[in-house]
Amino acid sequence: MQQLLYFLILTSSLFQSQVIKDSVLGNPKYVKEYVVFLNDSGPFTFMKGDNEYGHATRMVPKILRRSMSGSWFETDFCRYINNETYYDKNRNITKETWYYKSGEIVDDYTYTYDSLGRLINEKSKNDYSEDNYHYFYDKESKVVNFRENYYKIEDEPIKKYVHHIESFKPLFITKYDTVKRTDSIFAITDKIWKKSDESFTQRKDSIYHKRLSRVKIYNNKYEVTEEKIFDHESDYQNKIILTRHLKYEYDEFGNITKQINFNDGKRYSYIMFDSGKILEQKTDDGSFSSSQVYSYTKNNMLERETLYGGDKLWRDIKFEYKNNHIVKLLYLDKFGREDKEIEPTVIIFKYKFDKQKNWTEIIKNINGKDLYKWVREIKYYE
Repeated sequence: MQQLLYFLILTSSLFQSQVIKDSVLGNPKYVKEYVVFLNDSGPFTFMKGDNEYGHATRMVPKILRRSMSGSWFETDFCRYINNETYYDKNRNITKETWYYKSGEIVDDYTYTYDSLGRLINEKSKNDYSEDNYHYFYDKESKVVNFRENYYKIEDEPIKKYVHHIESFKPLFITKYDTVKRTDSIFAITDKIWKKSDESFTQRKDSIYHKRLSRVKIYNNKYEVTEEKIFDHESDYQNKIILTRHLKYEYDEFGNITKQINFNDGKRYSYIMFDSGKILEQKTDDGSFSSSQVYSYTKNNMLERETLYGGDKLWRDIKFEYKNNHIVKLLYLDKFGREDKEIEPTVIIFKYKFDKQKNWTEIIKNINGKDLYKWVREIKYYE
């Protein structure tokens, strides 16, 4: 159950751009971080046999960092983290090594950049495989044009793959109807589906086709009031299929106040906004509904997040801050126990900081008991 709740609360990270969680200020040269489990605690696992990083977790740095930060600051449990990361003077990561709790290496990464700061080589290696990516750009462009990938598994021969990134992006053209205030956006593509026996295969045609990709309808202020998005590639019959149908409402200043999502012509979900902040999200498929409600501090930081399943309270989180750091959570999890009286878990975060105002240690205290300690050893360029 905690796995489901953890997945749902990842959305709250979108609303806390001012909150300092695991970012490193200043000009770091090296960071070693790891978590220590106190008083017989341990990392949260969903199934027996899961490793310390969790169930079905994709073991890449971005996801592992997000998993740790999300569980640490937004739940009453803790994931696992253990890595060493090196930076150049431009704050680019040049090397990082991730470890299991035993000290065994998960993966070792190295990154190389050119004089323009563009990533040109990325290597990852463990005891079983090695990945090597080379990135190529057009002149001074920041967008990758070609990508070479060399992949090797233990005793098997090296496999090479080359991708022309631009070839995966269709050309789009727009046709605007001034009378109806409608944009019709078409993809120019040579991809089609061919039927052979009882199966379909996508292949490239000898000619290009114009396929409807998106329609936008504007009001007299040229604000998009309705949008239809079509998948011009996935339908086996080579027809255009509607994937999203959205409608928008605005305030007098042109800010979106409501986004409505339709499914088969019926309202399926909506999102309410206030000055760019999400106030409420609700989904209703006709048989079940769920909603999330958000409130904010005067400084526009998330103060409370409440999740309902139907009319039942599933989860309620209240945040308290000091100097843009989360210092306290009141965390209530009632999923599967909606009719029971349950007291919220009180979570206190106790920080230590260095001279650069980066935290070097946080102890996560659960209902008065220190259970987890997140440690960072940071070295800086002078």
